[in-house]
Amino acid sequence: MKLPLGEDPRPPYVQAADVLRAAIHDGELRPGERLPAARELQRRFGIASSTVQNALRLLKRDGLIYSVLGRGSYVRTQEMPAEGEPEAAAENDGTDPGESDPAYTGLGDLQRGWQTATSPADDPRPPYVRTADTLRKQIQDGQLAPGAKLPSARELQEQFSIANSTAQNALRVLKEEGLIYSVQGRGVFVRELSPRDQFLKRYNEGLEEMAAQRRADEEAVRLSGKSDDEVAAELAAAEERFTKASAEFEAATTHRDAMRAVMEQRKRLSGNYTPEEQAASAQRLRDRLAERGFQI
Repeated sequence: MKLPLGEDPRPPYVQAADVLRAAIHDGELRPGERLPAARELQRRFGIASSTVQNALRLLKRDGLIYSVLGRGSYVRTQEMPAEGEPEAAAENDGTDPGESDPAYTGLGDLQRGWQTATSPADDPRPPYVRTADTLRKQIQDGQLAPGAKLPSARELQEQFSIANSTAQNALRVLKEEGLIYSVQGRGVFVRELSPRDQFLKRYNEGLEEMAAQRRADEEAVRLSGKSDDEVAAELAAAEERFTKASAEFEAATTHRDAMRAVMEQRKRLSGNYTPEEQAASAQRLRDRLAERGFQI
């Protein structure tokens, strides 16, 4: 989703910051919600990683977002102070930090659609249920692997803009489901899956792969613009050409082998062998004698 060319002469990072700022003001990115990763913003806007970082820096300066070390950038809640949060570590996305931006193309009618989950206004369930759902999905998707430590209740409180009691209730739900467990003084960790759960996980992953393959197949069929009958006709024509080519290849091979035999006959009569052919013939004779037990 590149930035379309417009009349705005400002640098690309200012343009990208404006899109994110509008998404925050419009409520598309809500307080406590995590922004898309730098690599995702880079892909959406068609800009360099350094440009994304400069855009995020503007929003931090304006007090609209904050970063948590190693976790990413989040929309700031009104009651949070504007200074003092640790900066998030730069993402290792394989982009040279000194690279230049791609050709600037402006903002235009760029579609946003930042939400990564159902917003509270669209989901009437209690906040702790929604929070538990998000964490459960992260566990099921492998983002939180078996043995991984979950964010603390305080971190969940800041990340989801919820009360501490809500975070505790969300963790309690996951504990009752057997997905996580607590270690006194150390925190909460993802539990190892039972053999049954491992089977169900692989089974569900298989179903998802099949569904993804079906979607890809349907898209390929749509893009081809051809009916089933047209594709069947093309396949029949290709099969016919292949059969004909195979027959010609077999005939050519048979004719070549016959001509080689004729030439070998003539060489045996004339003795007109090259030195290499004579050496090879002598070696074949020695090999046959050796197989019969004769010492040469």
